[in-house]
Amino acid sequence: MSLAGKDVIIKISGEGVVATDLPTVTTDNKTYQIADTLKQVITYNTPVIVKDGGQQIEEKYKINRLLGIIEFETEKERDITIDCTYLPLVKVAEAHVASYTEATDLHEVPQFGDTHKRRIPGLRYASGSLNTWDILDTTFTDALTSGKPVVLEVKPSVSEGKTKRLFALLESTEMSLAIDNPHEQSVSFISTDEFIRY
Repeated sequence: MSLAGKDVIIKISGEGVVATDLPTVTTDNKTYQIADTLKQVITYNTPVIVKDGGQQIEEKYKINRLLGIIEFETEKERDITIDCTYLPLVKVAEAHVASYTEATDLHEVPQFGDTHKRRIPGLRYASGSLNTWDILDTTFTDALTSGKPVVLEVKPSVSEGKTKRLFALLESTEMSLAIDNPHEQSVSFISTDEFIRY
C-alpha cells in the first residue's frame, strides 16, 4: 500500500501513564473496551488488573493491548474497570509517502505419505517505511536508540483504508538534505507482535 500527497498522519506512543479504575464500554456483555479513546493502548509487558464492581475478577479473559479490549469466555452483565499503564499516542508527522506490508510466516507440516506440501500460518508481522518533511525533533531517533518497542498508528486522512496500529521496533532513521528542497526524514520499522487493522 502506498499513500501519497501528505495523506498519512503518523502517531507514536509516548511514555506510559499509570491509571486506575478506567471505565469500559460493551455492546455484548462479553467484550469490554476502555471508554477513553486516548487511553486504549496498554503498555507491553505490564500488569493489568481487571475488576468487576471494584473487586478483582478471577474469570478467564483475553487482553488486546493495542485496542484496550478485555474479552471474556462467557456473556453476562458486568461493571468492568481496568487498572493498567497506558500509552498516549501523539501525532508526530504527516507522511508524504508511506509503505506498509503485512506478512505471515508459513510453516511446512508434511505428514508421511503426503503428495503435496501442507502448510499452516505462523507469526503475523508487518513492516514499512515513512517519508516525512521538516521533522525537527528527535522523536524517531530516540525511539530507535532506546531499542524498545513503540506503538505506531498510521492513519490515512482519506476515507479509504483502515487505520493500522502495531507494536514496532524502528530499524533505521535517515535524514536527507538538499539546498533547494526541504529536508526529509525516512524511517523504517518492523512489528514485534501481531498487527491490528480497525
